[in-house]
Amino acid sequence: MLDAGPTDAAVDAGFERGTAAYYGERIYRYYCGFCHGYQGEGYRSDNANALSNPNFLRSATRTFWEEAIIYGRPGTPMSAWGREMGGPLRAIDVSDIMAYVAHWERPDPIEGLHEQVITGDRDRGWDLYLEMGCDDCHGEDGSGVTAPGVSNSWLLESASDGFLRYAIAEGRPGTDMPGYEQVLTDQEIDDLVVLLRSWATPVNREPPPPFEPDLTDPLINPDGEAASFTPREGTFYVPAQQVYDQLTEGRRMILADARAASDYLVGHISGAISLPFYDELVEEAVEVLPRDTWIIAYCGCPHAVSGRLAQALIDGGFEFVGVLDEGYYHWRDERWPITNGRERY
Repeated sequence: MLDAGPTDAAVDAGFERGTAAYYGERIYRYYCGFCHGYQGEGYRSDNANALSNPNFLRSATRTFWEEAIIYGRPGTPMSAWGREMGGPLRAIDVSDIMAYVAHWERPDPIEGLHEQVITGDRDRGWDLYLEMGCDDCHGEDGSGVTAPGVSNSWLLESASDGFLRYAIAEGRPGTDMPGYEQVLTDQEIDDLVVLLRSWATPVNREPPPPFEPDLTDPLINPDGEAASFTPREGTFYVPAQQVYDQLTEGRRMILADARAASDYLVGHISGAISLPFYDELVEEAVEVLPRDTWIIAYCGCPHAVSGRLAQALIDGGFEFVGVLDEGYYHWRDERWPITNGRERY
């Protein structure tokens, strides 16, 4: 019912115990597989890209991979997993992941790809972006609809012009992203690259101040009548409108942000506590959170991470547990109350 991935996440026995690849496989499957697929096939949750796609492997540099893991894609379900940004992964953990994915079958890299400097016309690129229907999948502003966003500041910081051009020209075989090399001229592809590059904004590499989630005062509307939710039939998924309505009515509840603390700091539903699905704090939560109050877990996926937290609470004996069906980014896009930074409100 909740996608915690116990079967799909079963670890292969192909790596020697104690090696970097051995640890990297386990780290990847725990933190990455629920969105990107346990073999990197992608699109398991929230249209996360296919990391084992041959064209991606051919064109993505090690720096591209490492920065994506450490800094994430702020404003999207892709968390900043690096410890320096408030996530759980140390530098050695990132290195172990790289040792694991190095064993995926990959073609030879393209010589000189990342030395390319593309020039073109942004306005022509914009016209092509709409004409070719790129906005249908990637969004009018490039933030992503059914395909990964192409305007994210960290993507554009890490991706070379050659990487972007190759993705447009050759596509991602086996996915809905076609190649346009036989459809567009070289200059038209260059114009699209210039358009994407125009969406770049400065990135922030500054680590946030240390942040420790706190469970001492978890209730929203503590003096209110207890919330009562009706999940969608056959699931634990509670519609966001239900949660919002009862929140504004002053009903008592707990909202638990299951994402990495780095995401919580960027923005969270007002009043929510930070309770990352991977943290030892979950064991404390099982001991200290009230059992007579509904707990709604949420993430950006919108079910994978929150589902893991919800299942841990259910396994701990909690009865009134649900998952925010549409997730955090729906809540944000509805312009319902959110808070930036470490304070709950």
